[in-house]
Parts: sequence; structure tokens; C-alpha cells
Amino acid sequence: MRHLKAFFTGTGLVIGFAVLAFAAATTTQTVIMQIGTISALATTGNPATLAVSAPAQGGATPANPTTNTTYAQYTSTVASGVTRRLQANWGASDAAPAGCSLLLTATPSGLLNQGTSAGQITMTSTAADIVEGIGSCATGTGATNGAQLTYVLSINTMTSLVASDNHTVTVTLTLTDN
Repeated sequence: MRHLKAFFTGTGLVIGFAVLAFAAATTTQTVIMQIGTISALATTGNPATLAVSAPAQGGATPANPTTNTTYAQYTSTVASGVTRRLQANWGASDAAPAGCSLLLTATPSGLLNQGTSAGQITMTSTAADIVEGIGSCATGTGATNGAQLTYVLSINTMTSLVASDNHTVTVTLTLTDN
């Protein structure tokens, strides 16, 4: 009898747990996920001063001063098959010193969708592409993340240089749709 009582008690527990397991209720939720269009742009600061200095030997043309310590950092989301470009220009009244040109090259890191360099441009007031083919990406925010910006003060006409001819220009970078 004892075995029978234990059997029925054990069976009752199993049936009780089974009833509890089948008594569970469920519900559902609808979750909407959206990717918005993002176009965000920053730089890692201002480039160093481009100063023409004396050459190592008299009679030689001074070297073109260069700085490449700043980066354009961008975050971009685009529709399938769509790309963006990064453009640069300066203000309508900006100019390089007499006998010089300001050149700019942007070199993306080469990571997926960060675009490719459009090559070296001569700065003018008309926007020109410096990076092409930017897709959905985020370049990062570290000091050396993004497209490296290389500025060169190119001496075009040595005889046009004037000592103490200092110019400050404002370069505008724009992340825009193709």
C-alpha cells in the first residue's frame, strides 16, 4: 500500500507540473526599427601654420610647406546604391599669398564605405570634391581617424612672394549627396 501511495503522489506531482507548464500564456509585440538618414561631419582641429622659410642653400627655391595633422571625421547613412562626397572650398574673399596656391588632399583610411580620395585640389571659393563614393560608415572619433587632410602652400611664382604677406583663410568642408 505504501508503494501505491508513493506512486500516486509522484504521479500527481508530475500531472500538477504538466498542468502548470501548459497553463502558461504568451503575447506578442510589434517592434519597429528604422534607420534614418545621417550626415554628420567634424574635424580634429586646425592645421599647423604653413610658413615659407629659407632653403638650405642660397639660390634654391624654398620648399612648399606642408601639414597633414588634421582629419575629417564623418558618419553617413545612405539608401542602397546612393553615395555621398566630401567637398572643400574657402570664402569668396579668401586667397593665398601672392605667387602661391593652397592645395588640399583628403586621404580616407581605406575602410569599407569611407570613400576614396578625389586627388589634390587647388582651393578656391567653388566647392570641389576631395572624397568620393562615401556610403554608410562611421570613420571613428580618435585623433587619427577619418580622412587625413594634407594642406600644401605651393610656391608657383618665386618672384611674386612678398615678405610678411600673411593670409588666414577659412576652409569649409561639406558632406553632401551625389
